[in-house]
Amino acid sequence: MDPIDRHEQKDNDLYDFLVNFGEFWGKHGNFIMVVVIVVMGVWFGSRYYNNSVAVGHDNAWADLAATSTPQGYRERAVENAGRDGVPHLALLRGAEAYHQQAIKIKQDEGGEGEKDDSPMSADESLDSAEQMFNQILSSNAQAPYRANAAVGLANVAETRGDFDAASGHWAKAKEIAEESRLTTITTLADLRMSMLDDLARPIVFGESDESLDATEGAPAGTNAAPAEEAIDATADAAEAVQATPGQ
Repeated sequence: MDPIDRHEQKDNDLYDFLVNFGEFWGKHGNFIMVVVIVVMGVWFGSRYYNNSVAVGHDNAWADLAATSTPQGYRERAVENAGRDGVPHLALLRGAEAYHQQAIKIKQDEGGEGEKDDSPMSADESLDSAEQMFNQILSSNAQAPYRANAAVGLANVAETRGDFDAASGHWAKAKEIAEESRLTTITTLADLRMSMLDDLARPIVFGESDESLDATEGAPAGTNAAPAEEAIDATADAAEAVQATPGQ
């Protein structure tokens, strides 16, 4: 085909399109506009949603970092329910804060340290800690959160002096840790379970007057009241507890 003829054909095609465009737009213009508006709306809506989620996520972590009270952690968990990570970490921190609050109250009751101004008793604080730890353990939280919740329950049980319950919680923490290869928690659980018998023994600070009288009359070489050995064993256990992380 001659180049001049091809050029004339293209001009004719363009002319025909422009002439017929009004008719085409009259038939299909509304549909095209609706499609364009829907596509643009979806795109802008998606951008807005993703940006809102990112901002909300950042704000949630910032609020959590600025929280320091047990009740405040509980509120952060409620506010961010449904988010990934934030509510579970808030519950963990809040439960541990209640646990430490109970320890402080117990020390105050024993005459140690400054008086705590918490309106809760030690048992109430421990109850709150248990409730929050159990809330994590019974949820669909990731394994590290659930394993640490079991560790927290074991620590609370030890604070209560319930070493049978503590043993069960340590076993649960070890089970979760082994399934998810959390070696640090597995090692910690093994160490603590091996120490529970020593922790359960009451600390002997000395002998009563009756024991001293009986010792004075005992034959030479007879160990009538091995108080020193009991103290040494308890001291060894206490040093090991202080060296254990998470306490």
